[in-house]
Amino acid sequence: MLVDSHAHLEAIDDLERVIERAKKNGVGKIVTIGTSIDSSKKAIEIAEKFSSNDLKIYATVGLHPKDANKEIERFGLLSCFKTGKQLAQSSNKVVAIGECGLDYYGGFRGQGSGTSDEEKKIQKELFVEQIKLADELDMPLVIHCRNGWKEIFNLISNAQTPNSKIKGVFHSWTGNWDDAKRALDLGFYISFSGIVTFSNAADIQEVARKMPFDRILIETDSPYLAPEPFRGSTNEPKNVRIVAQFIAGVRNQTVDEISSKTSANARKLVKLL
Repeated sequence: MLVDSHAHLEAIDDLERVIERAKKNGVGKIVTIGTSIDSSKKAIEIAEKFSSNDLKIYATVGLHPKDANKEIERFGLLSCFKTGKQLAQSSNKVVAIGECGLDYYGGFRGQGSGTSDEEKKIQKELFVEQIKLADELDMPLVIHCRNGWKEIFNLISNAQTPNSKIKGVFHSWTGNWDDAKRALDLGFYISFSGIVTFSNAADIQEVARKMPFDRILIETDSPYLAPEPFRGSTNEPKNVRIVAQFIAGVRNQTVDEISSKTSANARKLVKLL
């Protein structure tokens, strides 16, 4: 059985057929990800409606550093935090907090070529509050990081205390091995998407090869980041098998070994029943 640990099912057309194709390709569990209050609500609805005995779907609740901007501007940070906490406690289908983190790409509200100091401050505050929520609810974090590795590691380190339970996964890994070692030292898992199959992803492939076997997860990030040979097309959960096959080749292991262990790792971290 395969676990797609990160997909955006609310953004997929013809979801029923996509789910059927996932089943036929051995996918037994999918975690659909919230990136805003609205998408988190939809993730929960999908998990409750489409989950079945042969393919179980779970949801997360999160405020993405980019995707949640409009809601934060409209309702304010405090209101979004409050609603997010209520959603996280509203259904037993919710298994994690996130997608959250840092995204230093593009300008504030899409303007300019760089991330402004103002937006960096908001992103950090947003992330720290979700770290606290995950710790309070004893749920793992689903972390998004683009060009903010040093800062994101520092924020996690500063939040950890002897009594904290902070844990989680860096999804769709794009860092190098030095970054990975820091993430692993903090106790986090690392998840690989279709990016690992790209011809220009040597650093990511090195991480996949060197990773401790008990910390690897796999995902599709559907409908984004389709793996080779479908790069550029619409992605879907069935393609998590391609990611498993590629990592098996990189690590000189069998597909069954990768499928079995990544599924066990997902169940351990995210407590998938």
